[in-house]
Amino acid sequence: MRVPVALLLGLTTASLLSPQPTRSAERPRPSADDRAREAVVSALAAGGDIPGQARNLVELAWPEKGKRDEAVATRARRELANFGEHAIGPLRRALNSVKIEYTEEVMATVIGAQRMAPSLTQVEYLACAIDALWMGSHGAKVRAIEMIAENRSPMVIGPMEDSAIDDPTLAPLVIETLGTLRFAQARFYLEKVMMEGSPELRPLAASSLAQIGGLALMPLKNALKAPSRDTRLLAARALLPVATEYELGALYEYLDKHGDDDPALSQSIKALSVNIEKAIAARDASAAAASPQN
Repeated sequence: MRVPVALLLGLTTASLLSPQPTRSAERPRPSADDRAREAVVSALAAGGDIPGQARNLVELAWPEKGKRDEAVATRARRELANFGEHAIGPLRRALNSVKIEYTEEVMATVIGAQRMAPSLTQVEYLACAIDALWMGSHGAKVRAIEMIAENRSPMVIGPMEDSAIDDPTLAPLVIETLGTLRFAQARFYLEKVMMEGSPELRPLAASSLAQIGGLALMPLKNALKAPSRDTRLLAARALLPVATEYELGALYEYLDKHGDDDPALSQSIKALSVNIEKAIAARDASAAAASPQN
């Protein structure tokens, strides 16, 4: 049966005029930035005093249990760095308690806090670095060594050497850093590496000994007498740029006994010796001219 056109028009009009069902307004989901900001604000409010706030931020950054919210953790780490010296205590405790895979982030945050408060005694920062060398991941140890290179202290020598023994992949960085720090205490470890280490590490150790100078030159002078030609050459090449009149005796003995190890190197040693002797003669002449005449 045909539906009258008038009836169809009437139904269409009624449909258009009747109220349409409306969707209930949905609250937009907060963005990651909004979520992170709210979490940090809540943690700060709940913390009360500054130490409490720092502790709460540590918990947000490196939660003990469950999967963490990366956006919240990143925001919490940034806020912790802004705490400067007030963050060091909680961060040091975190180094000794968080999951090992988090320790590199903790050390990076320590470095950020140090830059915010450079006037704080370096002992506080170096304590964190030493803890990272004992407890941290490979990445945390690398960060710690980088911090140590900027904050010279003899207290780090032993932990650095131990970290290189425990993780041989750190050895090149440790050896180079020991040379940069220039503490004579490192000479025993560096001498062992120069004499017994792997072929790629031995030249680094010899170079660091030369860079340290002073008492650290003694292992190089001793190595000039080594039975191994390679060891003698390694020591002579490292010693050549830093030798002074105090090394002349060792160099003369080397030339006398092993001058044929490398003729070109021996020639360089002879030229250096001549220059040192001229400098000594000029100094003595100047001193004699300046002294009262009889």
